[in-house]
Amino acid sequence: MASVEGSPEAVAEHAAAAERVAAAHGLAQAATLSQWARARADLARGRLPEAAARLGPPGRQPSPRRGHFAVRMLAVPCFVEAAARTGQTEAARSAVGEFARWAAQGADPQAPAQLARCRALLSGPEECEALFAAALARHDEVAGDFERGRTQLLYGGWLRRRRRPGEARGRLRDALVSFERGGALGWATQARAELRATGDAGPGEPAGQLTLLTPQQLRIARCVAEGATNREVALRLSVSTRTVDHHLRNVFAALGVRSRVELSRLVDRAEKTAAHP
Repeated sequence: MASVEGSPEAVAEHAAAAERVAAAHGLAQAATLSQWARARADLARGRLPEAAARLGPPGRQPSPRRGHFAVRMLAVPCFVEAAARTGQTEAARSAVGEFARWAAQGADPQAPAQLARCRALLSGPEECEALFAAALARHDEVAGDFERGRTQLLYGGWLRRRRRPGEARGRLRDALVSFERGGALGWATQARAELRATGDAGPGEPAGQLTLLTPQQLRIARCVAEGATNREVALRLSVSTRTVDHHLRNVFAALGVRSRVELSRLVDRAEKTAAHP
């Protein structure tokens, strides 16, 4: 639950406690659930390499890293999202193949929609949109705001990168409503950031000097303030490292800062001002 609600501290506390008990008693299922929760929390914060590494390639031959057989399929969509967005396409495709066999058994009502979403992340532009649409159609057949919101978030981000901001906003607003309704605060933050990148104004807008930044510059500044490297920022935002370098230089110039430490302090002060005006 903490991994959905977006509290990294709570996730770390509960996961550590679960892992201590699991290790002492050989509880593979609990240990796998714990790693899934940690990885999902990483995804909520845009920490894609960490999420992929925690789960490992679920499509490999049986090994301790694969986790408990009854749980690992639940974590595959998280692994595929993280792996696909960090260039680990072969491992992601292998996992999708295994997940397709699981979805065909009909045991998990969310699996068909998640499978279409996973395939969309690994497909070319022509197939991607149809697969996202298919995923949303399958979501409509079952309950589950959170998973539907994740699909809308990924679809909206894809539309934005395809320079279709008007269409992206509709998907991202739907995602935001789904996350807010379910208390998925970390994911709601991602949806708001994507909305800002489309030029959409809304609650939680930047304060002070941060208003000088473009939506993309603001996203990069916030990622850097969290301690992300330029490469990590590029992975989170699905852009090149060169693009991040270019925007970050402009951020430094616009805000009059000379280091990442100064930038972090400025962003922290501005965010606190926005939260408690």
